[in-house]
Amino acid sequence: MSENSQPPGPGVMTSRPAAPRPTVVSHGASAPADTPSRPWPGVLTVCLGVMMAFVNVSSTISALSAIQPDLRPTTSTLVWVTSAYSLVVVSLVMSAGTLADLVGRRAVFLGGAVVFTAGSVLAFASGSAGMLITAQAVMGIGGAAVLPSSLSIVSHSFTDPHERTRAISVWASCSGLGLAVGPIGAGLLLGGFSWHAVYLLNVVIGAAAVVLTPLLVTESKHPTRQLDLLGVPLCTVAIASATYAIIEGGSAGYTSGRIVTAYAVFAVTLVLFLVTEARHHDPMLDLRLFRNRSYSTVMGVATATMFGFVGTALLTVLYMQRVQHLSALATGLRLLAMFATYIVVSALAGPLVKRIGFTLTLTAGLVVMGAGALALLATGPFSGYGTVWPGLFVAGVGSALLTAPSTAAAVNSVPRQQAGMASSSVNMFRQLGAVLGPSVLGTVVTTRFPHYLDDRLTSAGVPAPAAAHITDAATHGGRPAQSPLAHTIADSAARAFTDAVHLGLLIGGIALLVTAIPTALFVRHRNEPAG
Repeated sequence: MSENSQPPGPGVMTSRPAAPRPTVVSHGASAPADTPSRPWPGVLTVCLGVMMAFVNVSSTISALSAIQPDLRPTTSTLVWVTSAYSLVVVSLVMSAGTLADLVGRRAVFLGGAVVFTAGSVLAFASGSAGMLITAQAVMGIGGAAVLPSSLSIVSHSFTDPHERTRAISVWASCSGLGLAVGPIGAGLLLGGFSWHAVYLLNVVIGAAAVVLTPLLVTESKHPTRQLDLLGVPLCTVAIASATYAIIEGGSAGYTSGRIVTAYAVFAVTLVLFLVTEARHHDPMLDLRLFRNRSYSTVMGVATATMFGFVGTALLTVLYMQRVQHLSALATGLRLLAMFATYIVVSALAGPLVKRIGFTLTLTAGLVVMGAGALALLATGPFSGYGTVWPGLFVAGVGSALLTAPSTAAAVNSVPRQQAGMASSSVNMFRQLGAVLGPSVLGTVVTTRFPHYLDDRLTSAGVPAPAAAHITDAATHGGRPAQSPLAHTIADSAARAFTDAVHLGLLIGGIALLVTAIPTALFVRHRNEPAG
């Protein structure tokens, strides 16, 4: 800090450390040398990378119905077709953010875009489930590099906190745009081509980002950052082991040997990481930031946001495709009630934060998004779209009030040279939420459906042995032979699956509403760095 820096006033969230660190530099009145004079072309370019990362998530989910009969993976293997990407991203995103500070944010973003595009080409050429999972992991490496470096580039392109919040709103809206483009593009391509063509969406967007980045994005890096040789691998192993246990535990059982081992590895490496970071003179993650209750709560908000957003979207896709039997394209178009609303309202989040502050914006977003998830409980097994779109619309509004403001609250709460660390942290927690949402809520649906189906069949008068046989066949994706019970089976399956989806939505909605309580209590009204 400069000597004449003023202490923060009441209500200002500060990340001032207890002792000076080389990573903290002053905020002078003039723009730093690495601030571009015309930042918006570069911001929009890195937003292509963000959109690409989220297009892959939603397009892959939409293509699963075509991938499964072609590659014939087991149920546990099919989970990893989508989860391999999430596992790699959440494991490497903190390390990638540190690398961006060290060698250059533009360089890491460009490298990530190249790797992501190469992984997409590999996915396009995949002829087996193993090869497709490998391609998803390669794309995960690229996504882990793109997400924190792009956010750090956006953060460093503006010195004014309100302009930065506005730019972050654009950055965040591109994630929603990617989620919206994915299922629609996949639906259109699946209508005339095989599932392989879905990954050409990534190739086109990635190629555009690779070409434009050297032309429009200004290079920047941390002036004094040093490599944390122990912190980087410890952080990566800790997050990877926990994420693996969360994903694989749904099918293997959370008390199985390898899952317990994964959690043990997580516990040991987490303790070692915390000790290492507390003692390191220039850590990859400054733990003292988490002493501030507001900063810590914002990380929780980032996790809850993606938990609710991705979880609600996934449950809606499952409901539309397995209960209403809609195509990928029809499902994607109906999800626009959530995704398009998210994109539009995200553009208004920045001005709203400027007017009412972070506390009210984030608390309202959690309450509104939770209300949207609970409103979807009105859907029935034979309901029309009229009972679905209001909940999706409300959830889209709530998520738009959360994604960009929570990201801006984290980035604006630290000195400008620590923006890379903050962007890596908030991206890690967001990606953790994106893993937890489908893993936890999806597991709720898949584990409760057999119980609900058996109960429905028994209540409809089907003998217990026959009900058990039908339930087993439905759980493993089989179709019972035509019989006089066909109508009863179809009706019971639709109602049981809807009941299971409702339970997942109830859990997701309650989680969001509960998170609103500490948000209202601990998040500061104005999150700006000291000095």
